[in-house]
Amino acid sequence: MSGRDGVRARVRRGFILGIIITALFLPLSLSPFGEAFALEFRAYGYVIYKSGEVIHVGYLPLYLYMWRVSSLLFLAWIITYIAYIIKPSIVLDSSGIVYGTFYVVTHYVYLFTIGAPVIIYPLTYELITVGKPLLYLDWGQVIALVTIWRFYVIRRLMRG
Repeated sequence: MSGRDGVRARVRRGFILGIIITALFLPLSLSPFGEAFALEFRAYGYVIYKSGEVIHVGYLPLYLYMWRVSSLLFLAWIITYIAYIIKPSIVLDSSGIVYGTFYVVTHYVYLFTIGAPVIIYPLTYELITVGKPLLYLDWGQVIALVTIWRFYVIRRLMRG
């Protein structure tokens, strides 16, 4: 196997690993085990925002499931790149791309299913809820930028 084929095989291994772990996070967040990760439980139930009002509901809204999945993917992404810093590996780097990509998707599904208006700015977003609007660092944009950068680095390695 030539050097380029070896790089491609390791990249493929990393992508497969990332997809498998990401696929496990989805049912994990919906399972009773997901309740162990449920930091959002409230004694009065859950809330959704609809037409500018806070409405109490007795069910777990979609945005909280997406929060769970995106939180698990964020942790996987962080752990992957900490491990990558300690011992660089193209398998880790390529699985980090998968975690980053799916994190960005679930992060924005989470944000836009809350029901409150969201205004996206460069590297931040503003959530307009009851009271004063809240400004947050947009980890979705940060991770998207890092993921795009790592994708191009890996792509260059595979070509050359």
